Amino acid sequence: MSKVHEDDMLAAELALGLLEGDALTEAQRRTVTDPEFTKRMHGWEAHLANMADLPPVNAPASVKRALMTDLFPDAVKPPLWQRIGIWQALTGGALAAALLFALMVFPMQQPQSTGPLYTAEIASEIGDFRVVAVVDKTREEVILTRTIGAAPEGRILQVWAHGPNEPAQSVGLWPEGETVRLALPAEIAAVRGTLTLGVSEEPIGGSPTGSPTGRVFGTVDIPNVQNAI
Repeated sequence: MSKVHEDDMLAAELALGLLEGDALTEAQRRTVTDPEFTKRMHGWEAHLANMADLPPVNAPASVKRALMTDLFPDAVKPPLWQRIGIWQALTGGALAAALLFALMVFPMQQPQSTGPLYTAEIASEIGDFRVVAVVDKTREEVILTRTIGAAPEGRILQVWAHGPNEPAQSVGLWPEGETVRLALPAEIAAVRGTLTLGVSEEPIGGSPTGSPTGRVFGTVDIPNVQNAI
């Protein structure tokens, strides 16, 4: 993880009030001595401030566990959702994980971006399928978590992506489980600007044509995608 990415996480944890002891003291010191760090903290506070007054909605525990395990497989300290204590305790700021939680349990109107992490929701028009998508430009991966719906029996989910005015390209298959982590193909990792993600249901083994052949549950445009610093 890059230092910039680590600073983002630390600044957001400070804004959420999650730090204690020496970690809290050091972070508070940086707000006095490090203008860039202070700017990051205030940026996180502003980013999700409008979610503070939304009514809480409980997400399935299995979705929370799967999402946090995939996002932070090498974390030494407990996942944020355990340290927060109550999932609904979102205040002004947010860590990337808190942002994902907010997207998972609150209806989302516009895709949100958080530096090297870009998050969005893919949802069907009739409301029977919903996925939280996270593009991690640090690792050139996409992490997807289903919160509603699944592939029909005898079919499989397939993830697609493309840049502006480009045809859809397969990112990979989603055979089972609520969460999947897929490496971005080189062509998709190279996209700058707007990145479009989508999910379709296909025959077992995936689309035989290289393009979606079954029902496309939904797509989402993620703007302003850039390389990680």
